Amino acid sequence: MLINEVIAVAEKDQDFAAGLLAKIQDILTVAMSRDIKKISTEKFLKILDANGYSDLSMDQLKLAVNTSGFANSIDDDVIVPKDELGADIDTDVAEPSVDVGAMAGNQAMQDIKSEL
Repeated sequence: MLINEVIAVAEKDQDFAAGLLAKIQDILTVAMSRDIKKISTEKFLKILDANGYSDLSMDQLKLAVNTSGFANSIDDDVIVPKDELGADIDTDVAEPSVDVGAMAGNQAMQDIKSEL
């Protein structure tokens, strides 16, 4: 293989990767603008396939989505856009066990009494 052929193949791979990354960013930007909370990974692959990026493996998709910086998380089932909290974050928080306002008030009173 000639050096020119090697360079041509490398440039083709770089163009493909750059185009794929741009398309993923476009899709996720549209999803965020439409306030879509989650995107099915299978549906995402179908959209990419329709745009000329067929035969992507799940590992390639995960790498490209993570590289894009436009998603909080991706797994085999769902992609969570950047403007949403990831699937692994627990948002169910019970009432706080400590009353911060009362603690601050008590500390302020102790400070005032100690100065007197």
